[in-house]
Amino acid sequence: MASQALLQLRPTFATTKSYVVYMGAHTNRAQVTSADITQSHYDFLGSFLGSADKAKDAILYSYNKHINGFSATIEDDVADQLSQHPKVVSVFLNQRKNLQATRSWNFLGLENNNGQIPMGSLWEKARFGEDVIIGGNLDTGN
Repeated sequence: MASQALLQLRPTFATTKSYVVYMGAHTNRAQVTSADITQSHYDFLGSFLGSADKAKDAILYSYNKHINGFSATIEDDVADQLSQHPKVVSVFLNQRKNLQATRSWNFLGLENNNGQIPMGSLWEKARFGEDVIIGGNLDTGN
């Protein structure tokens, strides 16, 4: 009887999931720092969670360079509330994605299925990229 009473008093915890909250482009990006943007994310999420400190615990990452948003571990109902806010463009589950281009070098004829480089392949013709500079941009959010 006493154990049943204790079970009824045991707190229940809502399940949280990792969500990405996209808030669109930055406004006046040249006039604010990354720290200012991150703080605005804490303040914004804190208005839903009850405090900026709770938001700091929930936010996993603040996207403050090229896009405006954050990823956070929150409950589904909070994600729904956020998605209704006019400052929010979209809210979606943060899902792990697997690399889809694992066989591009085979398709391009750079390697055989066993990893061997065939005679006359583009790798060989390009001297395996010797003296080549490859420029690119990888947006990590930092």
